[in-house]
Amino acid sequence: MPNIEVKDADGKLIHTYQILADGYGTLITNEHLFEMAKCNAIEDELVSQDRADELTFAVGG
Repeated sequence: MPNIEVKDADGKLIHTYQILADGYGTLITNEHLFEMAKCNAIEDELVSQDRADELTFAVGG
């Protein structure tokens, strides 16, 4: 269960999502997890859809 850190355009951490992903590292890549985190941030209203492309993502420890 990787933790995906979501940061705004200024590099400020806005949320960390723990994403359950069966097959992580084989079938599911970091890019898949980043897209899931992006969708979650939009759904949670942490960012508007028109500004979601400004987010950055990283796998946290």
